[in-house]
Amino acid sequence: MADRDFPHLGWDPAPGSPPEIAALRAKLSASAGSLGTAHRLVDRLLSESAGWRGGAADAFRDALAGDLPRHLGNAHRSLTKAAGRLGAWHDALVGYQSTARSYETRAAVDADAVRASEAAWRAASAPGADTPEPELKRASADLTKARQALDHVRRKARELEETHRTEAGAIAKSLNEATDKLAPKEPGWLDKGLDWLDDNLGDTLSLTSALLGLVAVFATGGLAVPLLFAAAGLSLAALALHAGDPKIRSALKGGFTEGRFDSRFFSATATLAGDAVGAVPGLGAVAQGAKGARAATGFGEGVRTFGRSSTTALREFDAAPRPVTEWAVRRVGPGARTPVNAAFAGTGTLTAASSVAASDDDRLARDGATGVDAARLGSSEIPAYWTHARDMGRAAGTVR
Repeated sequence: MADRDFPHLGWDPAPGSPPEIAALRAKLSASAGSLGTAHRLVDRLLSESAGWRGGAADAFRDALAGDLPRHLGNAHRSLTKAAGRLGAWHDALVGYQSTARSYETRAAVDADAVRASEAAWRAASAPGADTPEPELKRASADLTKARQALDHVRRKARELEETHRTEAGAIAKSLNEATDKLAPKEPGWLDKGLDWLDDNLGDTLSLTSALLGLVAVFATGGLAVPLLFAAAGLSLAALALHAGDPKIRSALKGGFTEGRFDSRFFSATATLAGDAVGAVPGLGAVAQGAKGARAATGFGEGVRTFGRSSTTALREFDAAPRPVTEWAVRRVGPGARTPVNAAFAGTGTLTAASSVAASDDDRLARDGATGVDAARLGSSEIPAYWTHARDMGRAAGTVR
């Protein structure tokens, strides 16, 4: 029914379609019956396979046991309860709509009475009608009575509408509760987010490390050092996760053992190389700090020496000359150093972000990011750290 079916009340106090609700209830009941049959069949198969021995029997029982029978049973009970509640709502709605139609009928009679009373009042009170006072009072009282009767039935319709709304809300809540308690739950947004993070944790750590490195380019005072240490630590964690990633290991194995040097192989190589290069400054700084601490006397002095040595080493790694940056400085001047370093750090951030955002099937985006990141590493980070490590070795007398 619609509002146009209630011209005298002015609205539909009990909206809804009992036939559609009955059809949905029938579908839920049929589904519940099928789930119940499946549940009983699984239980029967499990019980009748008790005498079956061997690996195949164990595999068969493992496939059927576990959560499957419980989920089937829960889903059967859930849909059975939902169908029952829909049936109750169907019956209630039929009653509400019958009452609504009776109110519309009464409103039609009362509206006709109002119109007749208004016509009688207008005639009695018209100029020149010379209607006796008692008849005027009677006409006025009849009009008031007719209007009150129409208002009364409309109030009853409003009460019915509120009852309908309350009952519909209760039915909806009970259906949700039945589903929440008995049916297997779909993962919520938090579960989905955690699942996504678990699948993309390595790439997310690489992106976070790149972002910290980009911020460190513009950092002043003592803020750059903790940012660089954090970036190196995240790169090391990303390296560990990526090195254990089955997809990356499979791509590397395909290249080294089968000669399949495809885009997946180069993407895996660039990912590990990027993580390793990002971790080098932190590892080098820790190594230098440990070396200085060993030469100190006393624990307290060792801790202070470790802090000073590691901080100095990290600053030196960060300041290591990068070929493209130094070329730009020679061509433009010292003011080009920060913008060029920021451009390389920003490029690393963008390629890391593309690895997080692109799907495994989006080879164009992933291959493009691999090429750009390989160019960045080969023209900036790797030459800088290699030269710095070589110079440190020579200074220590370990490289001739």
